Amino acid sequence: MRIVILRHGEATLSNCDRVLSSQGMKEAVATGQKLSKILKITRCFCSPKTRAEQTANIVCQQLGFEGTKEHLSELTPSGNPTKIISYIDETCDDEDTVLLVSHLPLVELLAYEYNGKLNFPPRFSTGCALIIDYDYVRGKYKRFISPAFDDVIFD
Repeated sequence: MRIVILRHGEATLSNCDRVLSSQGMKEAVATGQKLSKILKITRCFCSPKTRAEQTANIVCQQLGFEGTKEHLSELTPSGNPTKIISYIDETCDDEDTVLLVSHLPLVELLAYEYNGKLNFPPRFSTGCALIIDYDYVRGKYKRFISPAFDDVIFD
């Protein structure tokens, strides 16, 4: 299974909610374009928070994803990475490429847990994504994508 962990784009406060800023929208488009050149997603899960949902919508559009985006309450900033991983293991198949759209600190905790706590993940700025190849035991970091900088490819 391939896991793509994505932090939402830059957000701003609007009517007691945090929504994507114009910069955050640009970040989501840029990351989506980069991802579209290297993978197709088969499943999308996102936080119910507006900024994460907006990011997921933009990235899914860039990827040509026509499936159903699913909200997971555990993908909020204080979510439990172990519960998320268990849920993904139970509901997704080996051939799936799964997009998880969430927040700090959860995106970094998820990456660390997927990697079996062997390597600290890169620092997730807004709009960044980490691609992980996962065999249900330990994930290997494959590529880190930033909307503003060159990708980092792991060996």
